[in-house]
Amino acid sequence: MNPKIVVLNPEKCSKCYDCINICKKIHGESRIRKVDGIPIFCMQCENAPCKEICPVDAIYLKDGIPIVSKEKCIACGMCALACPIGAIFIKNKTAHKCTLCLDADRITPACIEVCKDRALLLVSEETLDMMKEEKRKKILKILREEAKETPIIK
Repeated sequence: MNPKIVVLNPEKCSKCYDCINICKKIHGESRIRKVDGIPIFCMQCENAPCKEICPVDAIYLKDGIPIVSKEKCIACGMCALACPIGAIFIKNKTAHKCTLCLDADRITPACIEVCKDRALLLVSEETLDMMKEEKRKKILKILREEAKETPIIK
């Protein structure tokens, strides 16, 4: 995983289109996919399958983030097929994916700044691991409490 990724809290997301609209405004095409109203963001894979499969080396790394070179891209769609979460798509003869706005010379991705629900976070791998661990602990606590309350039938 790369040093930073966009993480969505679906419980906070109101399914508005603010993230999509600002992305389209900045990049000319929204690089955020929506599935059932929920935004899907590139996970910025460490060993990016999209980069590895590209037959013309149109995907390069900038600060560890895969970026598509519009000049080199031949729109073959191999990167879209290789993407494990479906975050890459072909439109107007070019592959598109979230780049955390690195190619727009922004410090913070625009989608995060515009999200009124505060449903989007830019997190590091360490922060994501801590978030996962907190959730695991909550689940284990609930399971232990349920196990104490459930009588054993013999």
